[in-house]
Amino acid sequence: MSRKSFIENQNVVENLWKQYQIDKDPKWLAEICLNVPFFDNPEVGKEIAKLLESQFHKRSSDAED
Repeated sequence: MSRKSFIENQNVVENLWKQYQIDKDPKWLAEICLNVPFFDNPEVGKEIAKLLESQFHKRSSDAED
């Protein structure tokens, strides 16, 4: 697995942030977390993404009730 350059990471974050600004769907924030290395600690991003996704699913199911 190759490491992305700073510029590549910056572009990923910029694009996903724009998507989030359009529809406020936390899945875009989770994608940012999964795609940014967190100072060579990718497990940090995975955990944040998991929390964001579980919070979103919890909120979605509450809205359906």
